[in-house]
Amino acid sequence: VVMVIVAMALAGCTTSTAKPTGVVTGLTADCVPNVPPVTVSLYSGRRLVASATVPAGTSYRLTVAPGLYQITGLGGWGSPTATVRVGRTVTVNSPLIGCA
Repeated sequence: VVMVIVAMALAGCTTSTAKPTGVVTGLTADCVPNVPPVTVSLYSGRRLVASATVPAGTSYRLTVAPGLYQITGLGGWGSPTATVRVGRTVTVNSPLIGCA
């Protein structure tokens, strides 16, 4: 009986609230000398989901829930999209990211 009570108590402690995620990564462009840091943002519809500010010409990495995201930081040239799946990495190396 004691073992059953201990097992039930431990089972309650092992519940995880972590949600499954995937990754969007890539390189920002370094279009001109002395470009300020680039902010790369992921949107789901109009909702900002994740954002990172990195030096131009370097990589960014954003961990998000599965879904379809629009990537901004492109200087008005449009926004690529990324479909994120659980446990997968999507690479978006847009030559426009970081170019204003």
